[in-house]
Amino acid sequence: MKWYLKILFVPVLVVNLLTALLLLVCAYSPMLPAEYMPLLSLAGLAFPFVLAANVAFFLLWLLFYRPFILVSLVAFVVCVPQIRAFFPLNVARQEPPAESLKLVSYNILSSNLKASTANRDNPLITYLEGCGADIVCLQEFPFAALKSKSGKELLAEYPYRSYQVSDLSELKSHYLCCLSKYPILSVEKVDLNSTGNGCARYRILHEEDTIVVYNCHLQSNNLNAENKTTYEDLLTDPNAEKIKAEGTRELVKKLRESASMRAVQAGIVLAEVTRETSPYVIVCGDFNDSPISYTRRLLTQELTDAYVRSGNGPGFSYNKNKLFYRIDHILHSPAFESYDCTVDRTVKTSDHYPITCYLKKAK
Repeated sequence: MKWYLKILFVPVLVVNLLTALLLLVCAYSPMLPAEYMPLLSLAGLAFPFVLAANVAFFLLWLLFYRPFILVSLVAFVVCVPQIRAFFPLNVARQEPPAESLKLVSYNILSSNLKASTANRDNPLITYLEGCGADIVCLQEFPFAALKSKSGKELLAEYPYRSYQVSDLSELKSHYLCCLSKYPILSVEKVDLNSTGNGCARYRILHEEDTIVVYNCHLQSNNLNAENKTTYEDLLTDPNAEKIKAEGTRELVKKLRESASMRAVQAGIVLAEVTRETSPYVIVCGDFNDSPISYTRRLLTQELTDAYVRSGNGPGFSYNKNKLFYRIDHILHSPAFESYDCTVDRTVKTSDHYPITCYLKKAK
């Protein structure tokens, strides 16, 4: 490279250094306790964008001046666990063993299922009847739908059902539901101190073992249409005059407050998990948090992320308003082995996609 080109590239290198540093901040922001530092903990939301910027710098230097690729390369190496959490690659995929259990977790957006529409023409019912799952955990479930006269005749392959936990939520459209091919021995509420979200614990008898399943719907961000429009504008044209400071402040305030509440809720769920006597524990549901978040990091201290272990790609499970993140998760105890964890993007009955996984008892 000519000497004058090297001089011209110095400002670009400085920007690359700052971007690499920002990648480290985003990657390790989940180490900060979100209940005390919620604003800094939000840096994880920027991780995919900052990662993409570092990839662009890496390709730039690869084409024009290879010694400078070390900047982004070092950042990539330091952030390998977070990159894998966001974008796992499990090329050597194994077929799920025949004795595996298939689990589905799905936030169904309750307005799509009502007592009047609970029939086999409903796309959600069609999906649930054909998914082949052994256990289905649903969030934002209108419990009256399948308890109606027509609803009781549906989903006959799931003879064991739990439609709600008493006083789980003051929002009657936000109940949790479990459909199971195996007996549900008990259903308990895990109190998350939330009026709009919740967690239910099911003890399910499988063969001679008790499998404990936590169906979670952690604190929502409560973004209204205006907040979501502000977010989209920030992505598409961050310098546009129409993005008002007040709108951005309100968006950040809501994200900050909900992140703090989820941190507390994740701690409650983790405390319950650590007290379990059964080795077979599953925690799944709509966490409302990305793979690079304090919530997920806290829960994966004791549990394995099935998608990271057996999934591929970013697996975005939310599909509206350019909020492309994997906020639905399946975690399991070490006594399980996970296979073929996927986000099924062919199912479009909700603003979420279902996440599915095969789980085999390891011992």
